[in-house]
Amino acid sequence: MTGAAVLWAGLWAGSQLAWRWAGLGVARRGRSATPTAALMLVGGPDPMVTPPMLDALHAAGVKATFFVDADAVARFPDLTRRIVEAGHSLGADLGGSAVSLPWVLISKLKRTRQAIQTATGEDIQFFTARPQAPPPSVLLAAHATGLTPVQGEPISAGLPAHLPQGRLLALSGTHSSTPDLLPPLLAELRARGYVPHPLPALPGLRPEHSGDLIPDLMGVVDVLYDRTGRIRRIGGHAHSLFRLGTAPYPLPTITLTDPTQPQGLSIAAGQRIAEFHLDSARLVQLAERPVAGRHVVKHSIHDLAAAMRDDPQWNTLPAVFSISIFSDVLRLYGFTVVELPAPMLRRLNWWSRTLRRAYGVSDLSRPHTPKLAVISRTELIRRFGERK
Repeated sequence: MTGAAVLWAGLWAGSQLAWRWAGLGVARRGRSATPTAALMLVGGPDPMVTPPMLDALHAAGVKATFFVDADAVARFPDLTRRIVEAGHSLGADLGGSAVSLPWVLISKLKRTRQAIQTATGEDIQFFTARPQAPPPSVLLAAHATGLTPVQGEPISAGLPAHLPQGRLLALSGTHSSTPDLLPPLLAELRARGYVPHPLPALPGLRPEHSGDLIPDLMGVVDVLYDRTGRIRRIGGHAHSLFRLGTAPYPLPTITLTDPTQPQGLSIAAGQRIAEFHLDSARLVQLAERPVAGRHVVKHSIHDLAAAMRDDPQWNTLPAVFSISIFSDVLRLYGFTVVELPAPMLRRLNWWSRTLRRAYGVSDLSRPHTPKLAVISRTELIRRFGERK
């Protein structure tokens, strides 16, 4: 890596951590081993936009959280009640700018809360402000009212290719395009395996705290590793676990089963082939839940076969390998598993323990031994080229 690349990587990582520090105390995600998401509709209610949004949500059987404005609630109390009667939850939309003072946000939050109570007879748990609103002002407003600040990921078109579990998806509650955006977006969420929730029902939703910084840093490490190594995620489903790149085969020459070569396929030490990696956070979670882990790994093997068959970046490479604690599971699916030499094993065991500490695994004494798993491209496609 060049000096400029190292400097860029350090600055990028520092900016990510600084942003996280500034956002402590704000809820940004749910935490659950199951694939979930939450819908936030920010702004309104609007008599031209809210009714068709409610119709789209009803047709999909999905509940959301509407973040409403005090003035709009006062103008359209019946529409506000209709949101609640349809089974959705409400929160306060504070708007805000880079110079929003805390007492201004506190006053608006109290006014919005009172307007919602007057219109519906119900209280709220959450509020949201614009991303540029100063974090100290937002946190002081939360402290003064006892409500939880949340920040969603803005969505103006389709879903992002990579959608971590528990993400809060924020759509405009006043833009005329949102009613047309909702049906395909909700269908895509379902197709990709996510279960959408309103915020009060989202498992594991809580404000970020200092203990989240270490796992966030590990996520930054994964991103930097992928960018510098030209590794990218494959799949796109909630159960898609793998990231794929290329690397030299790190062990002595091996002969693999290959349906196109009766004598087997020889992979030499140092030969560049495909290498897949597992998402660190999911890897640690699944290591504690082996049955669920097998299901997710099998789904991801189908993703891997499709990428090795169809993607020009990898469909000419003869084989693919991985080094992970799931290699014995991969053996069940036709991979050849090889023990690692002691120096490499010591290094990887240290990294495995580091990951488990970072992600808060309670039993660090439970053994998870990394091994290498490898399979020829044609054998992988023969076994997993079609989902059954």
